[in-house]
Amino acid sequence: MNKNNLSKEAKLTNRNVYVSYKEKGNKKYINSTVLNALLMEVNDFKSFSELILNFDKEIKDINRFKELFNKVNGGYPLAYALGKANFIDLEIKVNKYTLIPRPETEELVTKAVDYVRKFGVPRGNICDCCTGSGAIALAMKKYFPDSNVYACDHSKEAIEVAKENSKNLSLDVTFFIGNKVNPIINSGLKMDIFLSNPPYVEHFDEIDEDVKKYEPLDAIYLKNGYEFYEDFFKHHKEFMKEHFMMGFEINYDQEEKLTELVEKYFDVEHTAYSFSKDFYGKMRFLFIFGGVVIEE
Repeated sequence: MNKNNLSKEAKLTNRNVYVSYKEKGNKKYINSTVLNALLMEVNDFKSFSELILNFDKEIKDINRFKELFNKVNGGYPLAYALGKANFIDLEIKVNKYTLIPRPETEELVTKAVDYVRKFGVPRGNICDCCTGSGAIALAMKKYFPDSNVYACDHSKEAIEVAKENSKNLSLDVTFFIGNKVNPIINSGLKMDIFLSNPPYVEHFDEIDEDVKKYEPLDAIYLKNGYEFYEDFFKHHKEFMKEHFMMGFEINYDQEEKLTELVEKYFDVEHTAYSFSKDFYGKMRFLFIFGGVVIEE
């Protein structure tokens, strides 16, 4: 009986599996996008188009599919189950030591790139602080291959993942381990561009329960959600050049306090700053320009 079941199961097509597991899956975690990603993974398909072309062919590894499905169906993040995530067309390795890249962070990078091109921001030296998986730094290196790109994080484990991503993607980034921006200051380097998605959520109850359970909380939550920003602002003359751009992902409720901090630590006569919303309509980004003429 078991042998017959195994034989029957081995002939399942990708379509059979998709329909069956979509029906039995927990709707909170299982949808078409997740199932497609799992099917692509277990079949070693490189694109969604390849999956569609082989949708009625036998699934390559049903046991591996079940293993991944059961993890994700129980709330385990898809990116951690697959060990990777996409970030601006880059395949980034992720694990429990690194945050899973969000669309908002992609927006931070694309806005930075647009500003560099629009306003002629110098880009000789670029830094990504609180780099995690290295996503921001690696994306900036992809956009500006002739720039020197640096990245830092306090987590040794995260830096190891970032280094592996750098090697796998053939994108040359220099990594430092240390708290906040101290490694950059200690190196004596001066940056043209500084980007960061630091821990900034100070309302613990606003964090999704699955995020609390699986992702590194010290990369998200901080009792003082302004701690990193104030440190960056206070010491900016020690690691930024005279003409610079700084860009940050921020929380939706931080504009007023961050405005105070910008005006406290920067020469407002020679500095411009701008807040903007993400595609969800929430305040999410702060960019600061020193000695750079900008026109919105």
